[in-house]
Amino acid sequence: MLIPAAQLLKQAQERRYAVPAFNFHNLEILQAILEGAEEERAPVIIQITPTYLAKIGPVAAAAMAREAATNSKIPVALHLDHSDNLRWVIWALAHGFTSVMIDASRLPLEENIALSRQAAEAAHAVGATAEAELGHIGGVEDEVEQGNKSARLADPQEAVLLVEKSGIDALAPAVGTAHGIYHSEPKIDFNRLLEIRKLVDIPLVLHGGSGLPEAMLKEAISCGISKVNIGTELKMAWAKAMQEALNQGYQEPWKAAQVARKAVVKVVKEKIQLCGASNRI
Repeated sequence: MLIPAAQLLKQAQERRYAVPAFNFHNLEILQAILEGAEEERAPVIIQITPTYLAKIGPVAAAAMAREAATNSKIPVALHLDHSDNLRWVIWALAHGFTSVMIDASRLPLEENIALSRQAAEAAHAVGATAEAELGHIGGVEDEVEQGNKSARLADPQEAVLLVEKSGIDALAPAVGTAHGIYHSEPKIDFNRLLEIRKLVDIPLVLHGGSGLPEAMLKEAISCGISKVNIGTELKMAWAKAMQEALNQGYQEPWKAAQVARKAVVKVVKEKIQLCGASNRI
């Protein structure tokens, strides 16, 4: 069942758990996300970046995700992740995405607000959800560097201005996490997160959920996070299992893909349980 992300996030915010948002990078990972979520009876967000839309082919990627979500037994939102321009936002909304993220976090606050407002207006015109980012969440997302070495954390007062002036439905504040692989333990500023939670009433999003220590993830949710983004761990699980399948002599692509899919399902279910999203439907 394909629905707007706002419906999933509102319920998560009220019941104090987080909706896992999984990036998909091919058909098998997409199938694994929905299979794991169905087994856990959990609402889920499937998402893709413009980078992977371009790599797979945007029409094909959107079509397979839209159809898979529509025919799923669970509530699913289809989300465009980390678009830094309105072109992809408009394209995604025209192709059935029920949620979009505009990432104007590298711009000055007023420009971030203006671009976020345009994305929100476009999304709301078709009943979809809009997410924006504040501060710089560093690391590498689908081969694209995010943020920089001087990446700054979100300012709580700026968060209020961004939310009030843009009309967005969800906010991703930079609080210390990063995209990609952590090379040392991340340091989340939980006090900052709590302050932002106190000042704004829309759902908060945690980017950089892959590799985050279990206790840290749970504390972030207890501090008000309603959506957790996970991508890198799925790619790593898929790649390791696929390599093992090929080393074992699998020659039929679908047979090797089955092995990789099972490995991804395992990670998906673990993350759903950590987010407290199991048995929510």
